[in-house]
Amino acid sequence: MNIVIIEDEPLAAEKLVNYVTRFDANANIVKLCDKVADVIAFFQTEPEVDLIFSDIELLDGQVFSAFEEIDLPCPVIFTTSYNAFWTEAFDNQGIAYLLKPFTYKRFTNAMTNYESLKANLTQTKKLIQNQSEKRYKSRFLLKHANAVSILNVEDVVCIRAASGVLSAYDSAGNHHLLSGNSMTELEAELNPDHFFRLNRSDIVNIHFVTSFENYGKETLAVNVSHINEPLITSKTRTSEFKKWLAS
Repeated sequence: MNIVIIEDEPLAAEKLVNYVTRFDANANIVKLCDKVADVIAFFQTEPEVDLIFSDIELLDGQVFSAFEEIDLPCPVIFTTSYNAFWTEAFDNQGIAYLLKPFTYKRFTNAMTNYESLKANLTQTKKLIQNQSEKRYKSRFLLKHANAVSILNVEDVVCIRAASGVLSAYDSAGNHHLLSGNSMTELEAELNPDHFFRLNRSDIVNIHFVTSFENYGKETLAVNVSHINEPLITSKTRTSEFKKWLAS
C-alpha cells in the first residue's frame, strides 16, 4: 500500500508514520509533504498512491487549494486540529476526519473503513469486468416546460460543468442543461472509447476533437468543433489524454 502524508508539523508527521507502520508493516510511505506547492508538484508526476493522510492548514495555505489543481488518485483521510472543514473534506474524497490529537484506536477505525471501502470497490470492479458487455448511456432526456426532447449521445460535442450545473453542447451549436447526475457519475455512464474527462469540468467527445497544442508546461489546449474556446487539460490528465487519442 503506497501512502502519502501531507503534514507540516514534524511531530504529527512522525506520529502518523508510526501509526501506519504499526498497522501495516508493509506499507510504503512514498512522500511527506508540508506545503501546498509540494503537494501540487508531487502529484503532477502521476504517482501510484493508494491512500493520502492530509492535514488542512499547511505552511503556505490550505491543502484544498492544492487539491483544486490536481486530480486526486485515491481516498483521503484528513487529520486536523480544526472541526470547521467537514464539508470541504468530504468534497475532496475524504473518507475519515481525525481531529488531533487522535488515538491509535481512532486511526485503526479509519483504516478499517478504508480497507472495507477498498474491498467493496475491488468487488465492484470485478463484477463490471465480468460483464460480457457494459451498456453505456446512448441518449439524454431533456425536460422542457411541457415536453421532453431527446439528445443522442453521439451528437454531444462536450459536457461542461459550471457552478454545479452541467451542460451538453451538441453538433448543431446548441447547449442543453442536464440534471440528475454529478460530473463523476456522468463520466462513468459514458463510453470511455468515445468520451474523455479533460479536467474537473470538461468531458469531450473524441469525434469532435480537431487538434491540440501546448498550452502550458504540462497542459494542452484542445480544439473542439462547434466550441469557440479551446478546452484545457489538467496537468495530471495530459499524458493520459494523448494515450487515449492514440488508442
